[in-house]
Amino acid sequence: LDAELQLDRLKPKLSRRVLLLQGHQSSWHGALALAPGTPPLCHNLTAYLRAEADFKDKLSPVALSLSLALPGGGPGLVLYAD
Repeated sequence: LDAELQLDRLKPKLSRRVLLLQGHQSSWHGALALAPGTPPLCHNLTAYLRAEADFKDKLSPVALSLSLALPGGGPGLVLYAD
């Protein structure tokens, strides 16, 4: 499956308040290999909240989204969650 994680997705890209520790980006893309009979797959990503002085909006929630799709332009979206 092709996986995409978006952090603080309701904010414009330059004003996002949450970033991933590795790469300091607000999104992650990766491929998840699934095969019958294999153990469950776990992938950990560490994120951090930028310093309060770096952004003005401290009241709105931080929206996250995760989408999983079949690779190669398959029949469409498999799972999408907020």
